[in-house]
Amino acid sequence: MILAAIVLFCLAAGLGLWLVVLGVRYRRGSRALAAGHAGVALLGLVLLGRHIFSSPVHMLYNDAALLFILALFGGLVLLALRMGNPDHRSPPPMVGVSLHAAMAITALLLLVLGYTHP
Repeated sequence: MILAAIVLFCLAAGLGLWLVVLGVRYRRGSRALAAGHAGVALLGLVLLGRHIFSSPVHMLYNDAALLFILALFGGLVLLALRMGNPDHRSPPPMVGVSLHAAMAITALLLLVLGYTHP
Protein backbone atom coordinates (compact mmCIF):
# COMPACT_ATOMS: atom_id res chain seq x y z
CA MET A 1 0.00 0.00 0.00
CA ILE A 2 2.92 2.33 0.72
CA LEU A 3 4.34 1.77 -2.75
CA ALA A 4 1.00 2.74 -4.31
CA ALA A 5 0.95 5.88 -2.15
CA ILE A 6 4.50 6.73 -3.26
CA VAL A 7 3.53 6.33 -6.91
CA LEU A 8 0.44 8.53 -6.44
CA PHE A 9 2.45 11.22 -4.66
CA CYS A 10 5.04 11.15 -7.45
CA LEU A 11 2.24 11.59 -9.99
CA ALA A 12 0.85 14.47 -7.92
CA ALA A 13 4.33 16.04 -7.84
CA GLY A 14 4.55 15.78 -11.62
CA LEU A 15 1.16 17.43 -12.04
CA GLY A 16 2.20 20.10 -9.55
CA LEU A 17 5.38 20.75 -11.51
CA TRP A 18 3.26 21.15 -14.64
CA LEU A 19 1.11 23.70 -12.76
CA VAL A 20 4.24 25.60 -11.73
CA VAL A 21 5.45 25.71 -15.34
CA LEU A 22 2.06 27.05 -16.43
CA GLY A 23 2.17 29.68 -13.70
CA VAL A 24 5.75 30.83 -14.17
CA ARG A 25 6.20 30.53 -17.90
CA TYR A 26 2.72 31.25 -19.23
CA ARG A 27 1.32 33.29 -16.27
CA ARG A 28 -1.90 31.28 -16.09
CA GLY A 29 -3.39 28.35 -14.20
CA SER A 30 -5.57 25.36 -14.99
CA ARG A 31 -8.52 24.35 -12.83
CA ALA A 32 -8.70 20.85 -14.31
CA LEU A 33 -4.99 20.23 -13.76
CA ALA A 34 -5.20 21.60 -10.22
CA ALA A 35 -8.18 19.34 -9.49
CA GLY A 36 -6.29 16.32 -10.83
CA HIS A 37 -3.24 17.25 -8.73
CA ALA A 38 -5.38 17.55 -5.59
CA GLY A 39 -7.34 14.36 -6.28
CA VAL A 40 -4.28 12.20 -6.85
CA ALA A 41 -2.57 13.62 -3.76
CA LEU A 42 -5.69 13.04 -1.62
CA LEU A 43 -5.91 9.45 -2.82
CA GLY A 44 -2.25 8.96 -1.88
CA LEU A 45 -2.92 10.48 1.55
CA VAL A 46 -5.89 8.14 2.08
CA LEU A 47 -3.72 5.12 1.23
CA LEU A 48 -0.98 6.35 3.55
CA GLY A 49 -3.51 6.90 6.33
CA ARG A 50 -4.96 3.42 5.89
CA HIS A 51 -1.51 1.93 6.13
CA ILE A 52 -0.59 3.98 9.21
CA PHE A 53 -3.75 3.02 11.09
CA SER A 54 -3.59 -0.68 10.16
CA SER A 55 0.12 -1.38 10.69
CA PRO A 56 2.68 -1.09 13.48
CA VAL A 57 4.06 2.37 14.22
CA HIS A 58 6.66 3.61 11.73
CA MET A 59 7.83 7.10 12.67
CA LEU A 60 8.94 8.11 9.16
CA TYR A 61 5.48 7.29 7.78
CA ASN A 62 3.87 9.30 10.59
CA ASP A 63 6.17 12.26 9.97
CA ALA A 64 5.49 12.07 6.23
CA ALA A 65 1.73 11.99 6.86
CA LEU A 66 1.98 15.06 9.10
CA LEU A 67 3.92 16.97 6.44
CA PHE A 68 1.48 15.88 3.74
CA ILE A 69 -1.41 17.17 5.87
CA LEU A 70 0.40 20.49 6.32
CA ALA A 71 0.95 20.61 2.56
CA LEU A 72 -2.77 19.89 2.12
CA PHE A 73 -3.65 22.90 4.25
CA GLY A 74 -1.16 24.97 2.28
CA GLY A 75 -2.86 23.84 -0.93
CA LEU A 76 -6.24 24.83 0.50
CA VAL A 77 -4.87 28.29 1.30
CA LEU A 78 -3.59 28.58 -2.28
CA LEU A 79 -7.02 27.53 -3.56
CA ALA A 80 -8.72 30.13 -1.37
CA LEU A 81 -6.35 32.82 -2.62
CA ARG A 82 -7.01 31.82 -6.20
CA MET A 83 -10.78 31.73 -5.78
CA GLY A 84 -10.68 35.13 -4.08
CA ASN A 85 -9.04 36.60 -7.16
CA PRO A 86 -11.54 37.82 -9.80
CA ASP A 87 -9.24 36.54 -12.56
CA HIS A 88 -9.45 32.77 -11.89
CA ARG A 89 -6.94 31.94 -14.61
CA SER A 90 -4.08 33.76 -12.87
CA PRO A 91 -1.62 31.63 -10.89
CA PRO A 92 -1.43 31.76 -7.08
CA PRO A 93 1.54 33.47 -5.37
CA MET A 94 4.71 31.52 -6.09
CA VAL A 95 6.00 31.96 -2.53
CA GLY A 96 3.02 29.98 -1.25
CA VAL A 97 3.45 27.43 -4.03
CA SER A 98 7.10 27.02 -3.05
CA LEU A 99 6.25 26.39 0.62
CA HIS A 100 3.52 23.93 -0.37
CA ALA A 101 5.90 22.09 -2.68
CA ALA A 102 8.76 22.04 -0.15
CA MET A 103 6.55 20.42 2.48
CA ALA A 104 5.19 17.86 0.04
CA ILE A 105 8.58 16.93 -1.44
CA THR A 106 10.10 16.59 2.04
CA ALA A 107 7.20 14.34 3.02
CA LEU A 108 7.67 12.27 -0.13
CA LEU A 109 11.37 11.85 0.61
CA LEU A 110 10.57 10.73 4.17
CA LEU A 111 8.04 8.27 2.81
CA VAL A 112 10.54 6.81 0.33
CA LEU A 113 13.21 6.66 3.04
CA GLY A 114 10.82 4.81 5.34
CA TYR A 115 9.90 2.39 2.58
CA THR A 116 13.50 1.62 1.60
CA HIS A 117 14.78 1.38 5.20
CA PRO A 118 12.17 -0.54 7.24
